[in-house]
Amino acid sequence: MNILHDFKTVMRLTKAVRTARKAGADAVQVTPVFTVPRVNFAPAYYNTVEGCLTHRLGHDIDRAVMEVFKGLPYETQRQLEFTPEEPGGWAGRARFWQRQLKPALLPEDYHSVMALFIGWYAHCLRRKAGSAL
Repeated sequence: MNILHDFKTVMRLTKAVRTARKAGADAVQVTPVFTVPRVNFAPAYYNTVEGCLTHRLGHDIDRAVMEVFKGLPYETQRQLEFTPEEPGGWAGRARFWQRQLKPALLPEDYHSVMALFIGWYAHCLRRKAGSAL
């Protein structure tokens, strides 16, 4: 620790104690305060359901879909990191990806990706409904 920093801290504490005594306090309690650093990570494609799926289709398709994700606004990227909770949320998510991916991918790649996404969305809906199939 820097001795100058310690000296400044002692001076601030002494001033606070004297101010409290002038106000009528007969005791002063010191409470340690710890600063916890906050890390704010940017949204990441691999934090999404879709990011966990597209690697199955190969490196080129995975990168192409990731580039589409990176081109989305920050708020949209952040929303895609969470699963939809509202009714019809999975269907809306499928329509969203259809609009984003159709112009960006080759037709056969687009169909492969959308079949994979919709199959997984259906799996999630069945799981939520209680059926494991």
